[in-house]
Amino acid sequence: MNAITDTASADRDRRTEIRRLIDAMEHAKVISDGHFSALGMLITDASLSADEPALTECQDGLQWLHRHHLDADALDGPQREQRGRILGLIDVVHWALKRLPSGLQLALQPDGYAARFLVAVSRRQGMSNQQLAAELGADETEVSRVGRRLLSAGVVWRRKEWRHNAWDLTPRGRHYLETSGLLTAGSEHDPPAERPRRSPDGVPRRDGPAGAGTARPSPPPDEPRPSGG
Repeated sequence: MNAITDTASADRDRRTEIRRLIDAMEHAKVISDGHFSALGMLITDASLSADEPALTECQDGLQWLHRHHLDADALDGPQREQRGRILGLIDVVHWALKRLPSGLQLALQPDGYAARFLVAVSRRQGMSNQQLAAELGADETEVSRVGRRLLSAGVVWRRKEWRHNAWDLTPRGRHYLETSGLLTAGSEHDPPAERPRRSPDGVPRRDGPAGAGTARPSPPPDEPRPSGG
């Protein structure tokens, strides 16, 4: 609950900061590089956090600036450059809004592969395709297909670890999980901590013999642990 409250507070602060910054740009004789840099960082943060109100505020403000101050023929060189930069930012914000999960109509079914993929990655960052296939009970082809869909929605990142893909959750993905209820819906699945540890190639790790400097294997979850001594 605190995480959701903190996210909402950050979103409100970002929207207020965007409104303040665009107001300063409106009244500046020359829009400086500092204005554009600060606004660019706010747009990036809002996009990564799936902060739709802040992005909408930014889009409206930039369109206002262009329409009322720079949409004219009689502009000098610096003003034409400012107009070009503002039009570029309008395009960036437009596509950021299109790439939001809501814009992509990302509505995952709790029991579907995509939702379970996202929940699994949120619980254990850096899972490989093989590890996710074992987790989901699917083949690697299906994992790759689902991963590409989630990657295009901006809710996961994919990176390379040697010869294997490793999947991580993005801030946008975390926001989607917090607001969609998927974490609660997926609570009946075993947490990753109770599953066998696997190497990056998806093969279960084998512990060495006791006393050889390796950890003693833990009993499987369905076997009782020895009592004392």
